[in-house]
Amino acid sequence: MITKLKVYNDIKQYALTGKLAQAYLFLSPDKFTNAELLLALSKLLLCKNGSACGVCEHCAKINAGTHPDVLVFPKDKNFVVDDASKIYDTVQVKPMLSNKKIYIINGIDNATEQAQNKLLKIIEEPPQNVIFLISANTEEKVLSTILSRVFKHHVEKFDEDVLKMTLNGVEKQTANIAISFGDGYLGKTLELASNANFIEYYKNMKNLICNLKKSEQIPYFSGYFSKDKTCFEESLKILNDFFRDVLMIKIDQQQEVKNKDLQFEFLNLSAEYSIQALTKIIENLTQIKKKLDSNVNLTVLADNLLFDILEVKFLCK
Repeated sequence: MITKLKVYNDIKQYALTGKLAQAYLFLSPDKFTNAELLLALSKLLLCKNGSACGVCEHCAKINAGTHPDVLVFPKDKNFVVDDASKIYDTVQVKPMLSNKKIYIINGIDNATEQAQNKLLKIIEEPPQNVIFLISANTEEKVLSTILSRVFKHHVEKFDEDVLKMTLNGVEKQTANIAISFGDGYLGKTLELASNANFIEYYKNMKNLICNLKKSEQIPYFSGYFSKDKTCFEESLKILNDFFRDVLMIKIDQQQEVKNKDLQFEFLNLSAEYSIQALTKIIENLTQIKKKLDSNVNLTVLADNLLFDILEVKFLCK
């Protein structure tokens, strides 16, 4: 699926036209996509068939993590001075199996200033046969001096159709939930698709928003939240998205609806709420999140949340 990305095909075009630079920075908040992209690019650049075929000697060794000309950092959690020192000590050594040596550096934005400065000395004047493929979740924590030495690319999100192909074989409802809340990021989508707790929270919140009608139901629905703080936080996020979708429908912005599978239910639900009520409920959800951070009693907080939803719905007709 990485090969569907525009940024991947941009680098492919640079390679075909002989316009490859020696240091690239790829930016995306999705660590999984970043890591997969850098490995895919290393295969693309070293593949004997020029296509990241996955079966030639170079591709096979990269897949196995044993290619001597593809060195991946950090060796531990974050890129540190020792990692930069290892690069410094080996960068002048000629490639063993190919005509290029590739250094993959994941998450440079998590590196210390000292480690980044050490790396800077290397990428200022690297040997001609060396290419640096570097990733970051955000450029704010990357030294400006490094930013000035690299070609920067923002990694785009995946189209929904691509994500559906990736989740082929996953139960349809689960796949749709993961795609809705994955925000176009492959790693987040895959994580949600395998997160049974999140799928349960989603179904609970769907039941709540569609069926909460009177105060006598509050003790029952309150139980959806009070399992633990993580459950409460995730459920709040889902509920916030649901009410936002209902608001988008209410103001005739259906194209902005995130949970497409629930559009019919939300269309019916929108008749029960005024725009004022929906806006106020979304504001209240934000306030509840702040209270949750203060370690208040979860059951009391859930009861208050649900009572407020019913009260606002009634008062803001």
